[in-house]
Amino acid sequence: MNLLKRLLIVVFVALAFNGLAFQLTDKATVSIITCSPGNEMYSVYGHSAIRVNDPAFNYDVVFNYGIFDFSSPNFLYRFCAGQTDYLLGAYRFQTFLNEYRHDKRSVFEQELNLTAQEKQKILDFLLWNAQPENRVYRYNFFFDNCATRVRDVVADNVNGGITYTDSASHKTLRTLIKDYHHKIRWLNFGIDFLVAAESDREATLEEEMFLPDYVMQHFASAKRNDNGQHIAQPVQVLYQAPEQTQLLTWLWGPLIVFSLLLLVVAFFTWKQYINGEMKPALDVVLYGINGLGGLLLTWFTIYSEHPAMSPNYNLMWLVPLSLLFAIVYLRKKWRQAVRYYHFVFAVWMIVFFVSAPFMPQKFHPVFFIMAATFFIRALAHSLLILRSLKVTRK
Repeated sequence: MNLLKRLLIVVFVALAFNGLAFQLTDKATVSIITCSPGNEMYSVYGHSAIRVNDPAFNYDVVFNYGIFDFSSPNFLYRFCAGQTDYLLGAYRFQTFLNEYRHDKRSVFEQELNLTAQEKQKILDFLLWNAQPENRVYRYNFFFDNCATRVRDVVADNVNGGITYTDSASHKTLRTLIKDYHHKIRWLNFGIDFLVAAESDREATLEEEMFLPDYVMQHFASAKRNDNGQHIAQPVQVLYQAPEQTQLLTWLWGPLIVFSLLLLVVAFFTWKQYINGEMKPALDVVLYGINGLGGLLLTWFTIYSEHPAMSPNYNLMWLVPLSLLFAIVYLRKKWRQAVRYYHFVFAVWMIVFFVSAPFMPQKFHPVFFIMAATFFIRALAHSLLILRSLKVTRK
């Protein structure tokens, strides 16, 4: 009998990993797995997966919707353009758990209260979905990722559906992600730069579950519609990582860096203004940076498939036209003809500063420091232009 049982185990495991469904026993369990955030940029929000465990066949497999390939062609471009393809993979749960132990990331399990039919439906779907021709999906950070896929696989295969009984956090999408990376200052700065007004609306309860912690939280209190029972058993800790302290990089954070830049630009601009002669080199650099930033945001706004990239009101202070001005300003004979752009740009910056509190997008505080850096230069030129006009009239 022992030999026969071992042969059956080999057969069932082989079938499972080849995407062929088999019949689970009454000892089988289906669980939601939640992993705590990691130190890499792609892991800072945590991770979700589904575990199917049938000890009768020594079948213990995790289905992971978070697999991607950094080495795939044009990965960085496709990621920025919102054209990143993720895929579903299936492998031994112990292998999965060991990876998170190695990375010192906690792992939690919520066994689901499902009927035998529902467990079978979930396994059948996952095995079908894990087949090479079905496993790839178009990743979307807020609305279609490893956590939302786990949420939907469970909810869609429970007879009568489920109801989430707790309340939403009433946070915006931007605030939800900031809770995870606000101490990683450059990442926080970069995401605020790219993520647009769409992220500043309040997230619904279902939308909050793009974050694995919120999947765990909302499933903990969710109930089945057919019998009113909780869909998930209490959270079990499979691995508790040691507490890690994160050092804050105050010295080289964006606030310090761009504040120093503001002071340097203000100092040289003041000296040049007092002397009545503005050196063009600094203008070309600053307007060039402003224009390049505006072009980058324009590309994301127009071409990126990420829904949270448009509209981006950072284009109020990063103006693509500034790059053209910087190029023209390189030629001494053209400077006099285009000098009124300084005045137009200064007025536009004032419009931004006044209207920013009323815009539907929240701005990182450092953005105002950067805008002030550009504004100081344009303002000094504008004052010199007005002074020269008064002299001419006299």
